[in-house]
Amino acid sequence: MKPTETLAREKLPDGSELILTRRDGTFRLSLDGQELMASRQFESEWQLAQLACAEIADRPAPRVLVGGLGFGYTLRAALDHLPKAASVVVCELFAFLIEAHRDKAAGVGDLAGRPLEDPRVTAVEGDVRTLLGRPERFDAILLDVDNGPWAFTLPSNEHLYSANGLDRLRRSLTPGGVLAIWSAEPSPEFARRMERAGFKVRTERVAARQGSLRRHSIFLGRAK
Repeated sequence: MKPTETLAREKLPDGSELILTRRDGTFRLSLDGQELMASRQFESEWQLAQLACAEIADRPAPRVLVGGLGFGYTLRAALDHLPKAASVVVCELFAFLIEAHRDKAAGVGDLAGRPLEDPRVTAVEGDVRTLLGRPERFDAILLDVDNGPWAFTLPSNEHLYSANGLDRLRRSLTPGGVLAIWSAEPSPEFARRMERAGFKVRTERVAARQGSLRRHSIFLGRAK
């Protein structure tokens, strides 16, 4: 077995450390030793984008916000299901992940076919919340930044899933626009919170990876 290779690391303001590693062709992103994601498991991220894009398939030039670049699978699936006239903003909090995608020697960008090189894409470094509440709205917002509306990569992300956060997300969508949120587990309570915030909601259970019996959840909310 090959040794684990550390590709990048970043200290966060709270003192925790984010580390990107590679071993035997598998990339992993970990926070203080806890794995956040691995490159071998991405089927549900594909489904997040496919389901959201299907909801806006009638829009000839949709504007889409993807919260969380990660290994690029959600962004790639969105690009594969959007028209040529679409525009996509991908927001990633951790600068070194964007840099790793652009560094051809690192190999991270190859995982999802180098989505940042697509001319429809604008990559923004920072918190996705800074792109909400602006005059220009999105036809779809895809959030893949946490393990769910109760398991946050960073404590500050909790606001996204609060009543106020959901209201801000709804107001950042065009009429009839779609909010899609990835989650490791279902949550009827969170679905009801989305409904109270003005969304028509359904929850889809999708395979964690191809051939797996494990399921992840996708919350889909259409702005009323």
